[in-house]
Amino acid sequence: MSGAGGAAVASVSSAPPAQEEGMTWWYRWLCRLSGVLGAVSCAISGLFSCVTVHPLNMAAGVWMIMNAFVLLLCEAPFCCHFVEFANTVAAKVDRLRSWQKAVFYCG
Repeated sequence: MSGAGGAAVASVSSAPPAQEEGMTWWYRWLCRLSGVLGAVSCAISGLFSCVTVHPLNMAAGVWMIMNAFVLLLCEAPFCCHFVEFANTVAAKVDRLRSWQKAVFYCG
């Protein structure tokens, strides 16, 4: 039983990375840079949104900061070196195709 489960785990972890999509290196880095800049702008906007009296604006600001953290965790794990599982999450996200990342980030 253990052998069959180990083979299934090995086949899942040996999935080809998204580099074989036909994307050039500069396009991949441009997409990554746009994700990081989007996360930074989302965090700054969330911080400004938290400085208000209305509770819905505060909740929206906290939500934006949490989304920025998740986006940074996926795109730039070196920014979240204090989170133990950051590299694991980044490795799983790197295996996704570009359109799957777009659905995940926008959805």
